[in-house]
This record gives sequence, structure tokens and C-alpha cells, in this order.
Amino acid sequence: MPLRADWLSRVLTVPYLPVLGPVHPDLCTPEMFIEVFAKVLTASRAGVALPFDKDRRWSPVKRDMVLVDEIVHRPGTTIIPVLTPRRGGTVKTYFYGDSPDLNALQAATRRCCTTYGAAHGRVISFSTNPTRQANHTRVHLKEFRPAPSAATGPAVIPLDDCAPEVTTTFAEFAAAMADHGFDSLRQRRDAGHRDGPILVTQAADRVIGAIGPLTVMPDQPGRRMLLPQYFAVLPEHRGQGHGRALWRAVERWGAERRADYQLVQAQAGGASDQLFRSEGLRSLGYASTLPA
Repeated sequence: MPLRADWLSRVLTVPYLPVLGPVHPDLCTPEMFIEVFAKVLTASRAGVALPFDKDRRWSPVKRDMVLVDEIVHRPGTTIIPVLTPRRGGTVKTYFYGDSPDLNALQAATRRCCTTYGAAHGRVISFSTNPTRQANHTRVHLKEFRPAPSAATGPAVIPLDDCAPEVTTTFAEFAAAMADHGFDSLRQRRDAGHRDGPILVTQAADRVIGAIGPLTVMPDQPGRRMLLPQYFAVLPEHRGQGHGRALWRAVERWGAERRADYQLVQAQAGGASDQLFRSEGLRSLGYASTLPA
């Protein structure tokens, strides 16, 4: 089903594409959405990650499949379901429009789960204001102009430059911060993958905060984007400046490598969200996720 720019112009409130996730606002005009989404469809059929897909840093293979026959596209509403085969399969239903009928969207997603053999379902909708849903994240844009903020707080160094007795504690940190993605990152490191530097702060010869891996890659038009990172500080060390020090170190790292921008998502109202707002990042709106 071809997408129409005039219909999309009414519903694209947050720059977020199926399969790709948050994108630069310039890529979410109706015309660019249609162009990039056509490439997403081609890559989906081939089972590969696009050159500007942030997931390509993990693997050139990508199995997310756009369920073309289930797309709904009409004035005021565009619904695009995507099947992700990992972990028993998940159908993610992306809704673009005003006042979503969440019960109907959940029911349609469950039907897709049954049809395509997926164990899980989610409805993802977008707005410029927080919703009443329990899980909504804010999309932030960091542009590397002007110069990044000055360094502050605890010292930040690359994990690979730490003393051996500190480096070995990264496994303990990663296990404690598994829900932030660090345990999977630790497993990749143990398997020999080096996806980019990981910056850490430490206390008493232990890793207590980390952000990474750091990678810059070109987006669709060729601008240099700093990819989002895993980011966490152990609960008992929060409120001591470790998160801000890590974030500002990443800003300097990106600026030194001529990154143009970075997109990050954070739980609305959470510690990272508050940090990003206090550091002057631009809010692009909200993505709300509801289980089906």
C-alpha cells in the first residue's frame, strides 16, 4: 500500500519510524518518511539492517518484518505492524494519529500475534504531550552546536584504561544493571566484540557508573549521528554527579569526532530524562508503549 504525504502530514507528530526508532526531525517530513520507509520495506524483505540503522552496529542481519498486509492508512490514521522474531516473537503496532482507540489496537495486535505466531504484542503511539499510559518515554535531540558543556564531577575514563582490578568489577556492575542492557554488552565484550568505548566512573576500585558503547555513523542524508548508549549508575551512588559527568564526557567524545547530533530516549520524569532536560536537550515528543 503506497503511503500518501497529505495523509501523513496530519499525523507525524514525533520523529519516529517503524523498525528504525527515533530519527532526526528532518527525516520525518511526510516526503522523507515515505522515502525512508520504502527502504525499510526493502531491507525488511531482505532481512538486513539498513546502513543508517543504529542496530547495524550489532549485526548486518535484521529480521524485523513489516506486516504489509496489516497496514492501515487513511486520513488521520496510519497503523503499521512489525513482527520482531526474537524471544518468541513480538508484534509491535505503530499508531500515528490523534486519540487512538487503545482497546481496538490491542485487540488487532493480539490477532496479529495469533496469525503470525508471536508470543508478545505491544502498541506504540506518539504524542507531543504525556499520555496516561504507564510507560511513556521522551525522545530527546542533542545537537553538537554550540560546544559541549564543561567537565564536572567525578573522573570519567574508558573502561579499557582502568586498572585491571577495576576492569574486573565491570561484570558485577553489568549484572546489577542488566535491565539497562549492560549484561548483554558484557557478554559481547567477553565474546571478543568491541562495539566502541565504554566510559566509566569508579569508587573504591569498583565500576559504579558507565555509558557506552560509543559509535558514530552516518544517517540517511549523511550527517554524523552519535548512536544512543546504555547508561546507568548504581542506585547507591546516584545523586553524586556520576550521571552528569558521564553524559558530559560523551558530549565531548562526540564533538571531538565531529558528530552532528544524537537521539536518546528516556523514561519520562525519570533520572535520565531530568538530566537530559537540565543539559539543554530538545524534547521531540513522547512514545507510549502499551502491552497487548
